[in-house]
Amino acid sequence: MWQSLIANFAVVGLFGFGWLHLQDLLRRVRRPYRRAILGAVMGVGAIVSMQLSIEIQPGVLFDLRACFVAMAAFLGGPVAVAITAVMTGGFRAALGGVGVAGALLSIGLVSAIGLVAHALVRQRGASTGAILAFSLVSATAPLGGFVLLPEAMLWTALKAGMPIVAIGFVATAVATFFLVQRQRLMDEQKLLQDAFGQAPDYLFVKDNESRFVAANNMVAIRHGFASPAELRGKTDFNLASPERARKLFDVEQEIVRNGGEVLNVEELVAEHDEQRWFLTSKVAVRNVDGEVIGLAGASRDITERKALEQALLEGRKQLDLVLTTMSDGLARFDANGVLVFTNERYRAMFPLTSDVRVPGSHLSDILKAAAERGEQLHIPKDRGNWVTSIVGSLASGGEEEVPLFDGHWLHIRTRAMPDGGATVLVSDITNLKRAEAGLMALTEQLRAMATTDALTGLLNRRGFDERLADEALRAARSRQPLSLVMVDIDRFKAYNDRYGHQAGDECLKQVAAALRAGARRPADVVARYGGEEMTLILPDTNQQGAWELAEQLRESVRALDIAHAGSEKRIVTVSLGVATLEPGSTVSATELVRRADAALYIAKDAGRDRVMGWGERHAARA
Repeated sequence: MWQSLIANFAVVGLFGFGWLHLQDLLRRVRRPYRRAILGAVMGVGAIVSMQLSIEIQPGVLFDLRACFVAMAAFLGGPVAVAITAVMTGGFRAALGGVGVAGALLSIGLVSAIGLVAHALVRQRGASTGAILAFSLVSATAPLGGFVLLPEAMLWTALKAGMPIVAIGFVATAVATFFLVQRQRLMDEQKLLQDAFGQAPDYLFVKDNESRFVAANNMVAIRHGFASPAELRGKTDFNLASPERARKLFDVEQEIVRNGGEVLNVEELVAEHDEQRWFLTSKVAVRNVDGEVIGLAGASRDITERKALEQALLEGRKQLDLVLTTMSDGLARFDANGVLVFTNERYRAMFPLTSDVRVPGSHLSDILKAAAERGEQLHIPKDRGNWVTSIVGSLASGGEEEVPLFDGHWLHIRTRAMPDGGATVLVSDITNLKRAEAGLMALTEQLRAMATTDALTGLLNRRGFDERLADEALRAARSRQPLSLVMVDIDRFKAYNDRYGHQAGDECLKQVAAALRAGARRPADVVARYGGEEMTLILPDTNQQGAWELAEQLRESVRALDIAHAGSEKRIVTVSLGVATLEPGSTVSATELVRRADAALYIAKDAGRDRVMGWGERHAARA
């Protein structure tokens, strides 16, 4: 009995492991056909097992046919188990005997159990526990067919069937476990093969003689082959130039001898009238005993990356050149106020603090150093708030002009960046500031020229009008008097006619000088109103004071003793008219001029060489 059981066990193992190896040959066969073949193999196995069956009672046979039916259902599903069940049931029916009905029932039970397990495994996976549970149930199921045996045979059949159940459980569990693991391994190998074959990089495996054992599609395409299989057995001597092939071969043989590796080696390869860059790594491959049996390699086309790197390098060189040679200083601060970048020009612009204006320094420390060393002028006494306000301006940006200790001026522009930091651009505006100062001086000169009489050096009519308007407004605000004196050289036309215009010009100069000398206060203004007429603007001067000054000026002109044969006075004299705006008066500057001019004509009508003031009694005559 035991010899037959062991023989049955061996048959299960033989067909199970036979199917393991047969699957390698059936990889390219479609799944329905593979399952049909599985059913046929398991059916043959069941028939062989029944050939070695043990007859306990006449017509009652014991064997491990249930193992084959169970495995067909569990591994192959309905198609496989249908073929196995038909072959097994048909053969058992052909053997005949009293146990035929029970045998067919047990085949049906095991088929059903296997199909249920097959469905569950597809949903949840074939774990070791699931395999053991399935094996136990399927090994026990044949006992269900004993219910159809005569009662006299039942106890004997059950007693003899227990060893069969035990051996069936072990045989089913072992065979199913290895078949499931083999299927899982094949699936993983297929996944790896597909990944290997479709990878975008160039992947290959070589033996100890540097012959190709395997390669992916990219390697085959690169070398002009229809499939990777055509590369097997070839070496680089079949694919590359002799020089390059020898170089590759020597490197690979060194790896094989030493069991080492070469990683990330960049190589420029000329192919198809163009040059391409590759990044290659090769490592030794060892067997389970640690012996080197070949090498595996991977290459990546990095031509585009190298082109980008070269472009980036060129761009950086150009940027460095621009930053180095640019006339402005450039600095970059991060969100915390720490200097992270600066060009040399920036540091050179601050000679006393260039040592602290380096990456890693905080802006507050730089500003404190500038204040302590006296580099920057006009720093507020409250340096703490000054430093805090400038550091805070990094987030908002701004512009300022900064004077330095050596007379240089810097224009500092701060621009806030999206990351919270700031870029600072510093320009030397010393020449601009000097030009600005010169322009202001020139403007002042031009303004003075535009408002100065070229002959006498006094204010001209334009300057007079502007100054009188300003003084009138100031007098109204300060509620102080403002006086105006109009001066006219008596019989000046006759003087020009007798002595000539050059003598007349000299006469005007002397009179102007006398008037200017008489108006001693800085605020007093002497102007040439036109022709031989001149005026004096006397701020904060009432009518009496203006009258007295006018008398002094008249005497000063007489004291010049300039001969004038065309005048009844025989010397050059002047007539003067005085008008005053009293505090609180609403009289305009224009009206003040009109009144002073009216007083002047009164003086001339009264005989010249005298001072007359304007009063209400003169209004009608004016």
